[in-house]
Amino acid sequence: MKTETTRAAPDRPGQGETLPADAPAVQEQSLRREAGLFQVVTYGVGNIIGAGIYVLVGDASGLAGNYVWLAFLVGAVVALFTGLSYAELAAVYPKAASEYVFLGKAYGNRTLSFLTQWMMLVTEVVAAAAVALGFAGYLSTVVQVPLIPTAAALLVVVTVVALAGVRQSLVVNTVLSLVAVGGLLLVVGAGVGRFGSVSYTQSANGVPGILAATILVFFAYIGFDNISNLSEETKRPEKTVPRGLLISLSLSTILYILVGIASVSLVSWPKLSASEAPLALAVSTVLGRPGFDVLTVTALLTTLNTVLVLLMVSSRIIYGLGREGALPRVLGKVDKRTGAPIVASVFTLAVALAVLPLGQIGTIAKVTSFGSLLTFALVNVAMLHLRRVAPHLSRPFRVPLSVGWVSVTGLLGVVSCVVLLSQFDVLSFTLGMLLPVSGVALDVLMRGRGGLTSTDRSLHQPHEP
Repeated sequence: MKTETTRAAPDRPGQGETLPADAPAVQEQSLRREAGLFQVVTYGVGNIIGAGIYVLVGDASGLAGNYVWLAFLVGAVVALFTGLSYAELAAVYPKAASEYVFLGKAYGNRTLSFLTQWMMLVTEVVAAAAVALGFAGYLSTVVQVPLIPTAAALLVVVTVVALAGVRQSLVVNTVLSLVAVGGLLLVVGAGVGRFGSVSYTQSANGVPGILAATILVFFAYIGFDNISNLSEETKRPEKTVPRGLLISLSLSTILYILVGIASVSLVSWPKLSASEAPLALAVSTVLGRPGFDVLTVTALLTTLNTVLVLLMVSSRIIYGLGREGALPRVLGKVDKRTGAPIVASVFTLAVALAVLPLGQIGTIAKVTSFGSLLTFALVNVAMLHLRRVAPHLSRPFRVPLSVGWVSVTGLLGVVSCVVLLSQFDVLSFTLGMLLPVSGVALDVLMRGRGGLTSTDRSLHQPHEP
């Protein structure tokens, strides 16, 4: 007869896990810790500053008019509330597949944690495919190329770069992130001389237009959360990840607001909203055709970087889920030579290629924002719950402004996410709800194939500060 032992998790008082005494130990493969604060910040900026700002600023100005800067500010506030919750949780649990771990540690419920991570994963992979199509679209304005084959080729090339290892990927990401920032600074520089030339309080559609624009531009902020998925490849992640997350979000917010003001200062919002390359158009009013060409090339490189980051993040999420047993464990393998999750990366590429025909960046942006907001609301709730049930848990970073165990910013994060979710149109809401539904179906399938049955073992391991 097998004896059983119980391990209790100190961060979940009173809960434990019953395992056979002779159960084989799982040998966990680890990613390499290569990233310092600078790399984490540039990775975060590269996550946040991408195709969204270069493509969606025109559509956003069509909704909010000259108030487009306010849409970026509101989006930043919502992102900051949730970013603080991510920073606190990532400092405590520096793991890949971070949302899965956060919800698992808070509630010990596999289905809830899997659904949360699944929603984020699907939005990342689909967004990578959509942004790759955006790259092909930009390129087609310079040279005639077929859209889908070009997008597919980009996905393959970027995956090869990612498979070279995190160090090489971070070098490429750092260079391209600096290019992205340089492009936005060029827009700001071109517009500085015309700051104050228009009223920045003219709205195309009033408050509803500003809220609609906020939903759209929130897509441009998505990515700050992905920094937590780099935790296992970061030096001293309990300190570096929270700092990198908040610095990245702050820098991106300042740039976005300045770009919003500069854009409507250079070009009227109706013309801006009608352009396929709004920022290139804005710069061309001062720098002519050379300025347009420079911004077009910058947008191409920025879009490429966005695809790289999205594929890297998606593969790390899949790796984490495979290692935790929520997906087939083969996906949790790491290449011994490069330290990259090679199986997860190839799987991510295959899924991204499969969804290329779905690419409509406006629709994808809304669906991605919906899935992200729903995930962010759950992460904020998890942070609040852990504050209540595990008040003595070691927290290297603690969100400021609290009343007892209640984090004011965490509570505002939940409220702001729910408010924005209520503003989605019926089509976007319906498509967005397919994310959790598909997650439930996959979770049931994995249980039926003999996966862990109620709560994952890893979610009940003792916390190691």
